Amino acid sequence: MFVGVAASRVKDLFGNARSFSPSIIFIDEIDAIGSKRGGPDIGGGGAEREQGLLQILTEMDGFKVSTAQVLVIGATNRLDILDPALLRKGRFDKIIRVGLPSEDGRYAILKVHARNKFFRSEEEKHTLLKEISELTEDFTGAELQNILNEAGILTARKDLDYIGRDELLEALKRQKGTFETGQEDSTDIPEELKLRLAYREAAVAVLACYFPEPHRPILETDINSIRSQPNMRYTEISGQVFARKSDYINSIVRACAPRVIEEEMFGIDNMCWISAKATLEASRRAEFLILQTGMTAFGKAYYKNYSDLVPNLAIKLEALRDEYMRYATEKCSSVLKEYHLAVETITDILLEKGKIEAEEIWDIYKSAPRVAQSPVRQVDEYGALIYAGRWGIHGISLPGRVTFAPGNVGFSTFGAPRPSETQNVSDETWKLVDDIWDKRVQNIKDEATKVIEEEKEKPQLLMASHFL
Repeated sequence: MFVGVAASRVKDLFGNARSFSPSIIFIDEIDAIGSKRGGPDIGGGGAEREQGLLQILTEMDGFKVSTAQVLVIGATNRLDILDPALLRKGRFDKIIRVGLPSEDGRYAILKVHARNKFFRSEEEKHTLLKEISELTEDFTGAELQNILNEAGILTARKDLDYIGRDELLEALKRQKGTFETGQEDSTDIPEELKLRLAYREAAVAVLACYFPEPHRPILETDINSIRSQPNMRYTEISGQVFARKSDYINSIVRACAPRVIEEEMFGIDNMCWISAKATLEASRRAEFLILQTGMTAFGKAYYKNYSDLVPNLAIKLEALRDEYMRYATEKCSSVLKEYHLAVETITDILLEKGKIEAEEIWDIYKSAPRVAQSPVRQVDEYGALIYAGRWGIHGISLPGRVTFAPGNVGFSTFGAPRPSETQNVSDETWKLVDDIWDKRVQNIKDEATKVIEEEKEKPQLLMASHFL
């Protein structure tokens, strides 16, 4: 672009808009020209971009007063990088967040894109679109449009006259894609991978029944898509959800299901990528609970992310997160062992039919025999923080266990047990520690007395030397 062209084009744009007032100027991806000034690209193209930004600022709220009715609308998904001058009062001072469409919004979008599509009847068309809108939570408008386009292509391939339910559902599955890239499955899934997928989806289903989400009930799951995330689909979240601390903890346990079931069924040395993101997702949920809710022993302060923490707090975060992950994996393993027969039954159905719906999942979950398991130790937040703080003193130690010495608070050092584990130390061991402690204290007293006596003699020698 030639120097000055950006500002000239912006000026011409606003001039044309005023000549046709009342009018609307819509600038899509406004962050391309409206990002913060003084960035690393200030030379060359960066300077030209800033000239265009300055012209926009002048046209929207400069010295020139215009009575023309021109409404300026910008769209961006990077609000954080926009120049502050662009967002001040009198310019883009009304910021409206346009999130993903709700169920009603998805239905309206589907109706728009289905105008030129052929269905058997208007009644069937609305029924199918309503069903698809329920199954497409977190889908964007472009993805919804692509579902209908893909369904039309499948209808043509099958030489059908109308788009049916099977074509829409198949298009929905293709929209999810393979390996999260949007590509279609062009080859059959290997039997071993299909078995792993079935166990993963069965474990996710059982945990979803054990820790149900009232505002987000399950719909169905399948093993037809190969993704690192579970294929379980849920219904629309109804209304505002106010999550409690127990809800956050339960979500951490649910997120561990793919990782735990694969380790138990195939062994830790035979795990593969399909559960790779499970541990990551569970860790993220634990960190969110600790850093951004103020519901834990970590404190009531809000930290946006891990990088906001000073080193000593980062250590405590890791310890508290590890404690939540310890509980989550143990609880998840306990639930899966308790409902092992339900997991096996759901797995068999998935291998046979390829999918299973919520009603059948709940029937299996409620009717399957259970195997009682021992209780799981609850989350010990304060114990984890004490352990992480390395509070303790040095002097007497049981190798790799507890360290004791005067002058400090607590007892834990590296390699020491958590507070709840100290009750497992035998009485004989505690008596031995007391005896060692008494001897150590006596040695400290003797050494201190000796030092004091030596110090008393030094001034006398110095004085004698002075007078001599």
